[in-house]
Amino acid sequence: MIKRVITGRLKALSGIYIGSGESGEATDKLIFRDSFGDIVIPGTAIAGALRTLATRTAPNLGLKNCFAIDRSDSDNVCACPVCMMFGSFNPNDESENVKASNIWVYDAVFMEKKITSIRDSVAIDRETGVSAREMRSKYDYEVLPRGSEFGFRIEIQDDLSSEQESLLVTVLSEWKNGRCYLGGNLSRGLGNMQLEDIEVHNLDLSKVGKLMDFLRKDDLIKVTEKDGKWLNECIENAKKSVKKINGLDGIYSSFAQIEITLEFTGGFILNDVMNANRSGFDFAPKMEDGKFLLPGSSLRGVLRSQAEKIVRSLVTFDVDNSNEFVERYPACNPVANENAPLRSCNNILRFYIKENQIDTQKGINEDHFCLACRLFGSTYLGSRLFVSDGHLTGPKKIKIMDFLAIDRFTGGGKEGSKFNALVLWQPSFKFRIFLENPKEWQLGWLMITLKDLHDGLLSVGSGQNKWFGKAMISDGELKIGVISEEFLPKGFVVNDYHEGIFKVGHLDLKDITMKPEENVEIWVKKFHSELKNLKINIDIINIRNSSTCDTYFRDDIDMVELYPKEVNICAL
Repeated sequence: MIKRVITGRLKALSGIYIGSGESGEATDKLIFRDSFGDIVIPGTAIAGALRTLATRTAPNLGLKNCFAIDRSDSDNVCACPVCMMFGSFNPNDESENVKASNIWVYDAVFMEKKITSIRDSVAIDRETGVSAREMRSKYDYEVLPRGSEFGFRIEIQDDLSSEQESLLVTVLSEWKNGRCYLGGNLSRGLGNMQLEDIEVHNLDLSKVGKLMDFLRKDDLIKVTEKDGKWLNECIENAKKSVKKINGLDGIYSSFAQIEITLEFTGGFILNDVMNANRSGFDFAPKMEDGKFLLPGSSLRGVLRSQAEKIVRSLVTFDVDNSNEFVERYPACNPVANENAPLRSCNNILRFYIKENQIDTQKGINEDHFCLACRLFGSTYLGSRLFVSDGHLTGPKKIKIMDFLAIDRFTGGGKEGSKFNALVLWQPSFKFRIFLENPKEWQLGWLMITLKDLHDGLLSVGSGQNKWFGKAMISDGELKIGVISEEFLPKGFVVNDYHEGIFKVGHLDLKDITMKPEENVEIWVKKFHSELKNLKINIDIINIRNSSTCDTYFRDDIDMVELYPKEVNICAL
């Protein structure tokens, strides 16, 4: 029997992509629609996200681990509290202990009509700085804009224990604090949502009058009573239940959240073909729902590329030959194949898994990946670093600029090479960077990379050779939340302030970049130590050594062939 109904509103803090698995004439990937053509977030997607977070949070509350955490091969039906709430994991038809879900999750219905847009996605070659054509990594997909809202509703059966109710409310509290991620392309900036306007409705059918009202009326909410205390009571119970967990992978025990404002010193443009066609310009900035934005994937790509350069430079200074470099392989080129330098971890693992018949669920560990893939993720290792879309803050300034290529022979304008652009002038975008279960070396690496961004050493968007895209961090804050003190990075202090069951502390990012504090220095030292002691699986090292073009440390490079004019001039 239904005991409680929880309603609310899911608001998109970034673009949203809920895939349908289908393509269309306008895009490679369409978002999900129901049989009437209406946009919805399927209840299965919401239930899956709730269950995953509950599974990874339960051990912190002293509850039994799910088989999904332990990666158990057992054919037995899991009887953990999460499976008792959401239904049995790995159900067996022959078992009598299979449990159906005690939580009913409804489809989230789109509450307002917003126009969807098409986003282009392309991998950037680390050497040329342009599209990696060899990898054929260009595709597009349909997204809903930031600010889209969906109705949220779940119904709870009456046989949940108080521990299970506290666990569910703990997960909902994370969503309430804006740490909800739904759909696809999460690491590329999409799917960040916040649960707002949460209401709890109690249903008591033990009285005849209430039962008759329930049978007469078509809306369950009309016969319920609001409960304004239950959520807070469950959170307080959850805080009291927090246990210390050591050495268990897959548990959600801490987070780091960085809010930054990226301020451009001049022009900025990230071309939107559809917007350009509508406006009549050759190039126009990216817009969704009539608002300018900077996709999180663009900033994430810039940060990853710079982070890769940092670790490759440090390792190159510390080794003498290609064998040493490969043994401490710091960062692959994510778009490189077996015939290119810095062959990607994805490419190597595809070969490794096929040749050795490896079970990807158990036979692949972090030591199979370079340091960059361990932080930013790859096909075989999901990322825990999410960079949400940047939204425009402050006044909107637009300039129309004309460009003309110059003929090198005549000195005049080259025929057919005139174009124009609609340019955002000195805009500011606010971003959120979220890192789950941060390690000190990861924080140190991020701080170094963000320092380069703060100092104006990185560019974002198109036209960088025209001095477009130069940006600096004008404002920012680092927030770290932990279940208990043991997960707290050294040197960082949290107070008694809580967000859900997490103790939270703050640090001004601008102060960090201008004058590194003691805790940041500790993190940077941890990063250098991690890089120096980096260990790569021996099988992966052997595959890399067998690749003829796997490193820039090569003795067979013909300098005359690569740089004929420069070498000849030096020889004179």
